[in-house]
Amino acid sequence: MRERRPQDWVTDLAGRHSLEQRMALALAGHPDCVLLKRATSSLDELDYAIAGPGDRLGQVGLKAKHQPYRGWGHLRPELAELDLFILDELALRKIVDAGRYAYLVVADIPGGRWCVWSTAELVLATKTRTVRALATGSYRQKAKVLLDLREAAAQVTDEYAATDVVAQMLGSCDAHWQAIEPWPHGPAVHDPFQRRTS
Repeated sequence: MRERRPQDWVTDLAGRHSLEQRMALALAGHPDCVLLKRATSSLDELDYAIAGPGDRLGQVGLKAKHQPYRGWGHLRPELAELDLFILDELALRKIVDAGRYAYLVVADIPGGRWCVWSTAELVLATKTRTVRALATGSYRQKAKVLLDLREAAAQVTDEYAATDVVAQMLGSCDAHWQAIEPWPHGPAVHDPFQRRTS
């Protein structure tokens, strides 16, 4: 897999600031959400804190796929590159730490879509984890989690539709969280030994 180069960071940051502003405007303008805090420059918090339906306090992490990936396909050979998303393990841990009202929104630029996961979908998602040494010459390592964009709870066309999804999921989260039934989104594997009820 190709190592990150300085020009990659410049490209990513230039695009990220525009996406951050777009997402902030969508959250602030949504009729069922209140944008409480923007923390896009924080290393410790998710990007946005919101109040949503039922006065639930939610958090949203924004990530982007800016360009096609090269050299990662062998780690998820069952996936077309178009459907692959690479997430830092640290970002995943932060979302899990934020709890049931946390969401990951991914702007998939090459695919022309916005994908939304709740914490539950990320926990249940099919994942491949890889660990590699940092390119800085130190002995430190970094982990990446490879996700299938098709396993997101929703794939929509823009940040406004993604905000609609976040608001809807925030409003229904508690009912699903306490239910005995399977979580309504996410991958499922058919069990051939499941007892027939008919």
